[in-house]
Amino acid sequence: MEYIKYFFYLGWNWNFRLAAFVLYHEIKGEKKYGQKTLGIDDLKSDIPKNLLDHASVYQPINYYSAELLFEQTYLEDTQGTLLDLGCGKGRVLGIGAAYNFKHIIGVDFSEPLCIDAKQNAGNLAKKYKDTRFEIVCADAGEYAIPASVTTIFLFNPFDNSVMRKVLKNLKLSIASNPRPVKVLYANPVCKNLFTEAGFIETYYFRKLTYLEGSVLELI
Repeated sequence: MEYIKYFFYLGWNWNFRLAAFVLYHEIKGEKKYGQKTLGIDDLKSDIPKNLLDHASVYQPINYYSAELLFEQTYLEDTQGTLLDLGCGKGRVLGIGAAYNFKHIIGVDFSEPLCIDAKQNAGNLAKKYKDTRFEIVCADAGEYAIPASVTTIFLFNPFDNSVMRKVLKNLKLSIASNPRPVKVLYANPVCKNLFTEAGFIETYYFRKLTYLEGSVLELI
């Protein structure tokens, strides 16, 4: 039933060709990664309006886009921490672990979503015993980015005003520990803020008009 609801949500808001394509990869991906993170949540019952005005509706990154972005990570990337800002129920935790990241942090400001993410992380920890998962319930714009973070995942989680705060905190983190940083950015609506901050786009894709992703690197 959840798949059917999701199919019609995508079809109604975008188109049914896209819905069929995404649903195929949803079924395949949830089986491959052993996760149940499907769903849509407008967050209205969870988040204060002053924060909700800057956030996107919860919708997990589709597996097709996520895998294309993670294919652009290499062994040296996995030596650092993967940070998922706007982690939702934690889908990227499982994908990141499968791509050999050993320390993964998920940040979200919705307590109910963080509860689901923590449960998902607990299940993943049984499979990936050498991977450390952390879930932080916080406003991403106020989150101090750890010096160990070398890869950041984003799925259009918030607007320009919050992204500017994230970039400010990222610059502070890099200043305290100079290092290359790679950003895997799905539906990259604030991409210009990263290029203005000195990041270089090293990879880009677009599929069926609406599936879009970018890899931005600060070297």
